Amino acid sequence: MSALIRSVELKLNRACEQVQLLSHSISDWAANNPVTADCKLSDGRLGFQLIQKDFTIAPSLDEWSLQFGECVHNLRSALDNLVFALARVKCDPPEKPISIAFPIYQDREKFEKDGRKKINQLPMAAAELIEKLQPFQRDGSHKFGTPERDALVLLQSLSNDDKHKVPSVVVLAPTEMGHDFDVSFYSDEDASANVQPDVTVWVGPLLPGTVLMELRTNSPLKSVNGAFEGHAIVAIETPSGPVAVVQTLQALHQYTNLVASQFRAFF
Repeated sequence: MSALIRSVELKLNRACEQVQLLSHSISDWAANNPVTADCKLSDGRLGFQLIQKDFTIAPSLDEWSLQFGECVHNLRSALDNLVFALARVKCDPPEKPISIAFPIYQDREKFEKDGRKKINQLPMAAAELIEKLQPFQRDGSHKFGTPERDALVLLQSLSNDDKHKVPSVVVLAPTEMGHDFDVSFYSDEDASANVQPDVTVWVGPLLPGTVLMELRTNSPLKSVNGAFEGHAIVAIETPSGPVAVVQTLQALHQYTNLVASQFRAFF
């Protein structure tokens, strides 16, 4: 390993370890804490609600949020360390070290205005390769996707949120829902009058007391029998909606490592 990129390799390796630890922690919790619910008849027996019960063990959202942020920081700073190492290849130490950073831009004009100067102390071939990796290069095709869907854009957004905001790790609605309910009306006529069922299913963050599912009827129910169990996922809030924590970090680590690998020939 070149001494110049030792910090890059160390941070990528540490991020990999963090993903594995977080994955084990979340998987163990989810396996031992199924989502369960009580069934409650609505007023006038006009339907019923499935209301989430307490988890056996509360999810470690604060700890997972810290671990998530630490992993994202290592990935994002690994790219900045990489660019600084590339600058040292050209001139060691660099003349203007404070202006060196790995640019991530969705817009070419903004890159030309603000981003290019972050890499103007690098070997020309390295700077050209970084430009080719910019999200604005994606043309919207099925093969290359759109700039806003680029993994570097997500990494940048998560990194900024972790530094300047309070990242929100949440437990989301179950990935698997098992329910078997037998609903009885007082007459066949009442049953026929309630087809198709009027049902709402909750897909947001899970908390004890959340109404996971609600069936509304225009005729009173005689009885409701059955059971419910599901398994939740742990997610992080992003501008485009919640994404699974572990799968997102795994994908970001893979892509960041791929980006870094493109520059190992310079060392």
